[in-house]
Amino acid sequence: MHNLIRFFKRNSHIFLFIFLEGLSIYLISNNTFYQSTAISLFANELAGETNLRFHKIEHYFSLSSSNEALVKENARLRAQIASSYVSYTQKSFIVNDTVYKQQFEYIDAKIIKKTTNKRNNYFMLNKGRIHGVEKNMGVICPDGIVGVVVLVSDNFCYVMSVLHQDSRLNIKDARTKISGTLIWDGKNYLNGKLIDIPSSIPLQKGDTIITSGFSEDFPQGILVGKITSFKKDKGTGLYNVDIRFFVDYNKLEYVYIVKNFFKNEQKQLTNNFVKNE
Repeated sequence: MHNLIRFFKRNSHIFLFIFLEGLSIYLISNNTFYQSTAISLFANELAGETNLRFHKIEHYFSLSSSNEALVKENARLRAQIASSYVSYTQKSFIVNDTVYKQQFEYIDAKIIKKTTNKRNNYFMLNKGRIHGVEKNMGVICPDGIVGVVVLVSDNFCYVMSVLHQDSRLNIKDARTKISGTLIWDGKNYLNGKLIDIPSSIPLQKGDTIITSGFSEDFPQGILVGKITSFKKDKGTGLYNVDIRFFVDYNKLEYVYIVKNFFKNEQKQLTNNFVKNE
């Protein structure tokens, strides 16, 4: 308390100056129109600038919740696009008087743990069995393909990234329609490789690579990457193709888990076909 009193005594001339300055401004603003208007404009401008800065700070801290809301909305909208439905002609098949039946649904999820610099990389997501996630579901993001669910608990799941030595995904060249297999050589998380593409196909640098739709885990047309280089392997008659992924896996935060409503039916039909062969 004594220190506070000494502080005020030592700086009394400063406080007196501030008081008199404030009193002068008050008297001027209340007795002259021009000064009153100028002071009001300055005060309003200062208050507006202060409010704007506080708004920017609040907006920054609310970005996380805004992003999550956008991801949920995108998942809902993605489930409504044409590629998520199977079209039937009325002449051949009718289900509940509609010519469309939904095949794919999307579960939004956030990455809570990941690696990109190892030979075998995984992502952990914050969605699990109670959210409808099952093993072998495909995982994508707005920029392209991500991986496949390999382990599921009640609230979480592990995804084997495309950046994994055992990852083998069916793809195709969007221009030529020729299909092949996507693999990763373990070197750079930005680049992948394509195999099983015949060297007779006229590939071009810059060709867009997408999912083929042959897999039960991914819809057709999900982005994968662009061809950066290719060369013929004379021994196999196939191409060695390098691509640049559309997804930067090191920056990835939000993803969508793909639920295929027809998957069990497709698998059962395949198993029956194999048994009959």
